[in-house]
Amino acid sequence: MSGRFPYFTTVLGFAGPHDPDGRQCSRSDCSQPATSTLTYQYHRSQVWLDDLSGERDPHGYDLCELHAVAMSVPRGWWLDDRRSAPHNADSLIA
Repeated sequence: MSGRFPYFTTVLGFAGPHDPDGRQCSRSDCSQPATSTLTYQYHRSQVWLDDLSGERDPHGYDLCELHAVAMSVPRGWWLDDRRSAPHNADSLIA
């Protein structure tokens, strides 16, 4: 992989936007590497945030750490953060 896209993987440290195998954040204009997968069920007003799934899920959204931590749901919905490690916005501020 790094032989095909050495600039993105060695200089920037992650798979860039032109790397077909890299999983990026699904948010518009964000090219950060994905760390979590968001899925939801509309009829249950339920959202799940899990560690990054092993494969792309056509019904899920991959999110970077920043967007996963900032995730909020509409009033009346329930967010179940099932990621294995504790996450908070303060840990992302350097």
